[in-house]
Amino acid sequence: MKTMDYRNANINERGLIYGKWMRSPGDWTISYGNVYCYLLVGSERALLFDTAYGEGNLREFVEEITDKPVMVVNSHGHFDHTGGNAWWEEVWAGPGAEKVAKQAFDPAMQAAFEQKPHPDYAIHTVREGHVFDLGDRQIEVFEIPAHHESSIALLDRNARALYTGDEMEAGQVLLFVRDNQLPIREVISSHLANMKKLKLYEDEFDTIYPAHNGPQLCKCYLDDYITLSEQILAGTAKIMPDLAGYGFPPVSGGMFGGAGVLERAQYGGASFVYTK
Repeated sequence: MKTMDYRNANINERGLIYGKWMRSPGDWTISYGNVYCYLLVGSERALLFDTAYGEGNLREFVEEITDKPVMVVNSHGHFDHTGGNAWWEEVWAGPGAEKVAKQAFDPAMQAAFEQKPHPDYAIHTVREGHVFDLGDRQIEVFEIPAHHESSIALLDRNARALYTGDEMEAGQVLLFVRDNQLPIREVISSHLANMKKLKLYEDEFDTIYPAHNGPQLCKCYLDDYITLSEQILAGTAKIMPDLAGYGFPPVSGGMFGGAGVLERAQYGGASFVYTK
């Protein structure tokens, strides 16, 4: 394990680029603003779930936490989860991630990505039931595409933890992203089926760890998302008067201005923002 050098690439004018905290021995949350990555350290190797935008030197930061070999796994292909992949030679991700994982959100971000050590990193596709073996712990993959076709969840039975990427969170699940062209009812139906699948395993985890808007959730959010999807499909969902959410503007526009006319539906702790 390396010693922190406060003159390194992970310092900017505001201080440390990344935050970190250990939830339990071998289980770390790494924060980049409102983006959460998760480092799971086993007896033989470690697994890093998502790499945020890739600012600074994420590999150096991770290697200050563990000296185990690190496998990088992406929750899905969007660049706020894959931008730091290029610090490693290879990553693992769900089907479809390879279409967008190396596409930054703006030209400056793309140029910075191209300057990283491995912008041509290999992407290995993983499917439902794949198990990552960390030595003394096994992490199982579940395919849960809705927000993006490549979305996967990871179940860590040892730590009784479920990691869901952007498919669950306390703020809002976005179902209108530009590379998702399916009709909204089809996307909502997919999300409903995914939540029902994960609920079959709820006796095997205690906490849900999303990628945004709070680093841990009660597993009761599964029920809220199931109910919300059912209400939308039945035409009985509570439609909010505006779009205001966790960091989400009250009106359409901003970085999602090209998504069309948006609507927010909410039930309990669950919320979707989608194109009407």
